[in-house]
Amino acid sequence: MRIGIVGTGLVGASLGLAFSQLDEVRVVTGYDRDRTQMETARARGALGTTAASAAEAARNADLVVLAVPASAIGAVAREIAPALRPGAILTDVASVKASVVDALQQAVPPQVHVIGGHPMAGSAETGAAHATADLFVGATYLLTPTTHTDPDAYRRLHNLVARIGARVLAVRPERHDLLVAVVSHLPQLAATTLMNLASERARDEHAELLLLAAGGFRDATRVAASNPELWLDICAENREALIAVLDDYRERIGALRSVLEVGDDASLRRTLADAREARRGLPGKETVTGALVELHLAIPDRPGVLAEVTTTVGSVGVNIEDLGIEHAPEGGRGMLRLALVGADNAERARAALEARGYEVVEQVL
Repeated sequence: MRIGIVGTGLVGASLGLAFSQLDEVRVVTGYDRDRTQMETARARGALGTTAASAAEAARNADLVVLAVPASAIGAVAREIAPALRPGAILTDVASVKASVVDALQQAVPPQVHVIGGHPMAGSAETGAAHATADLFVGATYLLTPTTHTDPDAYRRLHNLVARIGARVLAVRPERHDLLVAVVSHLPQLAATTLMNLASERARDEHAELLLLAAGGFRDATRVAASNPELWLDICAENREALIAVLDDYRERIGALRSVLEVGDDASLRRTLADAREARRGLPGKETVTGALVELHLAIPDRPGVLAEVTTTVGSVGVNIEDLGIEHAPEGGRGMLRLALVGADNAERARAALEARGYEVVEQVL
């Protein structure tokens, strides 16, 4: 497999390092308009070769990854479109998906397979100098298939991402943007607000305030150290979903203020206990173990069926370890095989699929 990466910052270079370790990858070619970043990525082993342009990096590649800001993806996709070979997979790493996937699909020929991607992994540090092949190990990596997604292309990208240690989940592009607005984008703005509040209080009233900052404060504000330019781009691209989540958050903060104002200890205790229980229930980063289970289900030959199945499974928090399709000789339908880890995961996935009308047969491997 030949891979082209456009953008060799932290995520792009880390993908280059991770992919380069796989036996099935022949060469990783990279391009970055910042030549220092590109040469750093090459020197650290993230790139086998460098290119003189984005189009050159994409030429003859089996997989092309656009690791550039979301606002630049449309323009870069249009630039590389003539160089993309039929059958190539084009993906990205932006943390917004609806607008990005739409821009990719509009920019490239229909023979190119567009599958949006979002690795939920990163660091407060930036640039190729801080890249690591282990960045994605245990991290959630979201893929966003659509009604246009080719099943075999999705399987190939899914398997490749899983091979670098990521936990792959499928979700619709629009739903992705609402979900990450809650779990990623809002925490960034909340941390930014809290950090600025503390900094201004320290400057104007209590110079010693930040000396008291203990673990809780540091944990809550860690992401405030992120690159401002990156977050300007994210907020612009996911503005609508983020405003809706901020409105909800504002209402909850207002309700909490009212509880404190009237001294309603019962409501405050319930709010704190609910949050504590929810926090304790967060899934851990540990590797899931258990028997491998296959779900077999008949699927019709129609656009969007793969996206429907994968997003249905992903919506209940289950990772698809592998998938395959056996096409019926008479055409019109096929048999989809989903490999999952653990009986509990298989049962959740099965229930969700049956609720959508699929007939599912389970087989423990």
